[in-house]
Amino acid sequence: MDTKTVQDMYRRIWIITGLLLSAVAAKAQVAFSSVEDVWRYADEHNISLRMAKYDARKAELGRAQSYGALLPQVSALGSYTDNLSLQTTLLPGEIIGGPKGTYFPVQFGQQFIYTGSVAAQMDVLNLQSWFNVQTARINAEMSKDSLAYTKKNIYQQIATQYYGVLLMSEAERLAQRSAVTADSVFQSVSNKYSTGTVNKASVDVAQINKEKAEQTLITARYQIRTAKNNLKILLDLSLNDSLVINDNLKPGMSADIAGAFTEDPAIKLAYNAMRVSMAQYKAYNMLFVPTLSVAYNTAQQLNQNKFEPLDHPNDQWFAAQYWSLKLSWNIFSGGSRYYQSRRNKIGVEERKLQYESAMNQSVINDENLRLNYQKSAALLEKARNIMELSFDNYGHISNKYDEGLSSLDDRLYAFTDYINYQNQYLNSLSDMLVQLYQVKLRQLDLR
Repeated sequence: MDTKTVQDMYRRIWIITGLLLSAVAAKAQVAFSSVEDVWRYADEHNISLRMAKYDARKAELGRAQSYGALLPQVSALGSYTDNLSLQTTLLPGEIIGGPKGTYFPVQFGQQFIYTGSVAAQMDVLNLQSWFNVQTARINAEMSKDSLAYTKKNIYQQIATQYYGVLLMSEAERLAQRSAVTADSVFQSVSNKYSTGTVNKASVDVAQINKEKAEQTLITARYQIRTAKNNLKILLDLSLNDSLVINDNLKPGMSADIAGAFTEDPAIKLAYNAMRVSMAQYKAYNMLFVPTLSVAYNTAQQLNQNKFEPLDHPNDQWFAAQYWSLKLSWNIFSGGSRYYQSRRNKIGVEERKLQYESAMNQSVINDENLRLNYQKSAALLEKARNIMELSFDNYGHISNKYDEGLSSLDDRLYAFTDYINYQNQYLNSLSDMLVQLYQVKLRQLDLR
C-alpha cells in the first residue's frame, strides 16, 4: 500500500469520525425559546409525568375490567381418574337370601373414569357489582385529574428553574456593568492614594464595592449552571447533554390577569375523591341486599375397566346437565357491617367538607394571585426606575468629581447606593417572575 493510499484512508476515517461526533452532538443538544417549549418537552420526557400517564392508562383498564365482572363466568373442566382400588361397600345378606345379620362385600364402579364439563354462572342481581363499576369509572376520571395535578407541580418546578436562568442572566449582565465600573473606580482611587491625595478608608470603600460587584457576578454565573442542571433533571437529560435557552427577559413581559382561570386540578381531585367515597359507601351497603345468580352445567362421563382413552368403539358416555338459581343473603354478621357502613358514611362527610374547603380556598388563592401579580409588577417598575436613576446619579456625581465639584466620598457612596438599588431590583424581578408563571399555569388546561 503506497503512502497516498494510506493518507486517503486516514482522511476518510477522520471525516467519518467527525460526522459521527457531529451527529452525537446534535442529538445531545436541546434548545428552548420559551417556558411553554420546556413544558411541552417535559410532557414527553419527565419521568413523573410519564409514570402518571401509565397510572391513568391502568385506571382506564380497571374501568373496563369492572364491566367484565358483569359478564357470565364460563369455566371448563377435564379430569381423568384411575381407581387403583375400588371402595368396598357392605350390603345386608338378606338381599341375596342370606341369614339376617350377615353382610357381604361388593365394589361399585370401574377403574378408569374420564370426565369433561362446561359451567357458566352469572349474577342476575348483584348491586354491589354495579356500584363497583361506578367507582372504577370515577377512578378513571380521577386518574386524569391526578395527572393534571402532577403536571401542575412539574410545570411549576420547571418554571422556577427556567426563570431562574433568565433572572441570573439579567443579574450577570448588571453585575458585569457594575464590576467594570467598580474596577475603574478602584483603580482611580488606588492611583490617588499612591500620590497621597486620598486616604486609606476611601481605598477600602472602593475595594469593597469592587468585591461586592464581583461577588454578585460569580453568584449569577454559578446559579445559571445550577438552574440548568436542575432543568436537566426535570427533563430527564444527562449531565453531558447540552441545554440552550434562547430567551431573555423582555421589558414588557406581562400576563393577562383578566383572562379566565381554568379549574384547579386540586378541586377536581377533591370532587372525585368525594364521589369515590360515596360510591364505595353505596357499594358496601349493597351487602345488605340479597344476591341472585343463575348457573348452568353440562358434563360427560366415561367409565372403563381398561385403559383405552377415548378410542374404544363401544364407549358409552353418560351425560349430566343442570341449571339453577341461587339466592344468597347474609342476614346477620355480628353487626360489623352496620358499624362499617356508619364509618363509611363519616368518610363521605369528610370528603364533602374537603371538597367545599378546596373550592373556597381556590377562589381566594386566585384573587390573591391577581393581587400579588399586580403588586409585584408595579413594584418592579418602580425598582427598575430607581435603579436606573441611581446609576444616572452616580454618573452625574462622577462627572462632578472629575470637574472637582464633588468629593470622592460622594462618588463612592453613590456607587454603593446603586449596588443596593440593583439588588432591590433583582429581588422585585424575582418576585414578579414567580407571580408571572403562576398566572400562566392557572390559565393552562392541564387535562
